[in-house]
Amino acid sequence: MKRIFLKNWMVAALLAGACCGMVACDDDDEGGTTPPPTDPDITVVCGEYAGTMVVVEAAPKGDDGSGEPAGTAVEALVTGEAIEFSDFPVRDLIVQVLGTEEGVDEIIAAIGPVDYDVPYTARMSEDESAVEMTPTPEPLKLTLPGSDEETPGTEVEVTVGATDGTYTLASKTLGFGLSVTGVKVAGTDLEGFESFSLDFDLAKK
Repeated sequence: MKRIFLKNWMVAALLAGACCGMVACDDDDEGGTTPPPTDPDITVVCGEYAGTMVVVEAAPKGDDGSGEPAGTAVEALVTGEAIEFSDFPVRDLIVQVLGTEEGVDEIIAAIGPVDYDVPYTARMSEDESAVEMTPTPEPLKLTLPGSDEETPGTEVEVTVGATDGTYTLASKTLGFGLSVTGVKVAGTDLEGFESFSLDFDLAKK
């Protein structure tokens, strides 16, 4: 009888020790003693940005005579799926379509802010110092207003390409490029159109 009692007591003690060990492990996992992972991932690119867009080859020369293209202030929101512009700068594009700057300001005022989203895919660089982004832009569609209320608007479809971009973690800056490779006006290719590129240099707010 004494042996049975001792045996049962030892089993109970072993079970109690195992339970304590399991509780201790749970405390380590849930009590904050084990630090959470700190490795960056591609979501670090998400956020609000401000910076400049430079039109290369089609932009007017800088006022200082340096020959550098003039930049246009832009803002963007980067989500996990796209680079989103709520007021995409389309002035230079409209000038290209019309072949003149005359009346462009009035057209821009009539069109209003142009929303344009640029989808992208992304991956971390091997050294985890940057997010490498591949934009996959879709055509940009605009409707230029008619000359009066009875004249229908003109549909413009812009073919947009892209160059890969990079978000640098240390500087919190994002750079990428778009290219305007073709324009259709009312479904017809614009004659004499010369492609140009758009270089974006943005910093996270």
